[in-house]
Amino acid sequence: MSFNKNNPNAVGKIMGYLKQLSTEMGGSEQTRHAQGDEERLYRTRGPKYARVPSKPTLSASTTSTSLATSCGSQGTLVPTNYDPIPEHVSTESSSEDEQDSFEKTRRHFQQLRQISLGNEFKYKMEMEIKDENLRNSVPFVRQLSTDSVKTKTEYDNEDGTPYKSTTQKLFLWTQLLAAFAVSVGSMNVGFSSGYTSPAVLTMNITLDITKEEITWVGGLMPLAALVGGIVGGPLIEYLGRKKTIMGTAVPFTIGWMLIANAINVVMVFAGRVICGVCVGIVSLAFPVYIGETIQPEVRGALGLLPTAFGNTGILLAFLVGSYLDWSNLAFFGAAIPVPFFLLMILTPETPRWYVSKARVQEARKSLRWLRGKNVNIEKEMRDLTISQTESDRTGGNAFKQLFSKRYLPAVMISLGLMLFQQLTGINAVIFYAASIFQMSGSSVDENLASIIIGVVNFISTFIATMLIDRLGRKVLLYISSVAMITTLLALGAYFYLKQNHIDVTAYGWLPLACLVIYVLGFSIGFGPIPWLMLGEILPSKIRGTAASLATGFNWTCTFIVTKTFQNIIDAIYMHGTLWLFAVICIGGLLFVIFFVPETKGKSLEEIEMKLTSGSRRVRNISKQPENIC
Repeated sequence: MSFNKNNPNAVGKIMGYLKQLSTEMGGSEQTRHAQGDEERLYRTRGPKYARVPSKPTLSASTTSTSLATSCGSQGTLVPTNYDPIPEHVSTESSSEDEQDSFEKTRRHFQQLRQISLGNEFKYKMEMEIKDENLRNSVPFVRQLSTDSVKTKTEYDNEDGTPYKSTTQKLFLWTQLLAAFAVSVGSMNVGFSSGYTSPAVLTMNITLDITKEEITWVGGLMPLAALVGGIVGGPLIEYLGRKKTIMGTAVPFTIGWMLIANAINVVMVFAGRVICGVCVGIVSLAFPVYIGETIQPEVRGALGLLPTAFGNTGILLAFLVGSYLDWSNLAFFGAAIPVPFFLLMILTPETPRWYVSKARVQEARKSLRWLRGKNVNIEKEMRDLTISQTESDRTGGNAFKQLFSKRYLPAVMISLGLMLFQQLTGINAVIFYAASIFQMSGSSVDENLASIIIGVVNFISTFIATMLIDRLGRKVLLYISSVAMITTLLALGAYFYLKQNHIDVTAYGWLPLACLVIYVLGFSIGFGPIPWLMLGEILPSKIRGTAASLATGFNWTCTFIVTKTFQNIIDAIYMHGTLWLFAVICIGGLLFVIFFVPETKGKSLEEIEMKLTSGSRRVRNISKQPENIC
């Protein structure tokens, strides 16, 4: 039934009048709500957004013009060149179809207008959010862009400097200078270790020295280094890393001058003790300094430079010792601390030490020097501050906290690495390389063999430098362990056959080959990595104290091995000694597999958070995804 007032049916007429009356009084409930929304939008957004006429008494031309004006800017319903429609069109005289058509058209326009206004408001809000997200995402987008070098952004951060990619372009020159400076100092450590091998061959000529005293020439240095390691921890905390390192240059020179001018064995002992104390101090200070100044992307490669230069010092001792006697060789050693001291003057203190002393501006200046003037350092400074705040919040005595549940995993990993590093017997091989070749009866000259071992030791560390940030720490430790186990077993078999009077003349090359592979394996893994990880895995709160403990423990093991090496040989012969070292290497391999975490590419803050969280097994750190931003 049609509800029109012109309908002859009475009910139809009544319903038609009611419908018209409802329309004139404001339309349907939905329309009234829509009008209320329009009124609110009009009041809040201004006259720019004119309401669509809602009453049917308005002309069609006015409705079209209003819609064209208000909606045309939004790209919706833009009417052009409309023919004028008579202003007064009586709705009462229109037909039912015209009435329905007009009503539908009006409601349609109202809905479109409401949608348009709502969408515009929503659109602007979304654009504001997207604009903010864009500001935050620009660094990541630039990082992933293959044309990131050419890309520039106008977005600024809080301090007014342009945003950079999160993994920023590395400014390596200053970091390389810092690593090179401490590495030159590491030559003193290597030279002190390698000095014994060539020196003891000529000491008997000018000094009245016994066989037992010769063992003390080799053993006093690591024993004194034990003391230096214990003293060095408090020194790097109170004086700073840089001042502690620089302070060893003068005592190093004094120690070598005592040895060079020695007229009796006591002076040699005194010089070795002084040099040994300095060796212990710098052994813990170097990895801490490198760990706190070098970025994670190159910390593995540059962190091995001290070990590489330490091996250079061993090689220098072997090379120069083949031409000079023990006294002149000591004069040569006295000259090494000079360039080391001069280079350290150019480098800054570590930012982390400054932060630990609440000297934030100096920390910022140091970090700026290390990272470059055009690099955004705010995130790194924030991480340093947060890490230090967390360390300060825990409070308490650092020494008492060493073996607390929070820090025990990191401390035990450091001690374990130092234990297996030294009990592989490397220092016994380095200290007594010439004597080992004499005992082997090899056809290769003992001095030449020592030089070859020194060259291999030198080159292999640079191989490790190229591989450590590609393969990771644990893979190199695996390779190192397998190489040492294989060669120690083979060399032990050679000495076993020789001990049992079996002719091994045809295999005279085997001792040199085994020792070369043994030194190569050690130098790419268990040689440098324990020292590198010493500066990586120890939490900042206990870093100085724990590094002191680990260094002292390392030199204790070194002293035990070098001092008792000859006694062990006398007890179980050379083959038994080498096989004992091989068994210890197997234990070291198992220790690495089950307990040592992978730290490649991770910041010190990430490593500390994982090791001290206590929520997962320690080795699971290697399975965590690397943070890009």
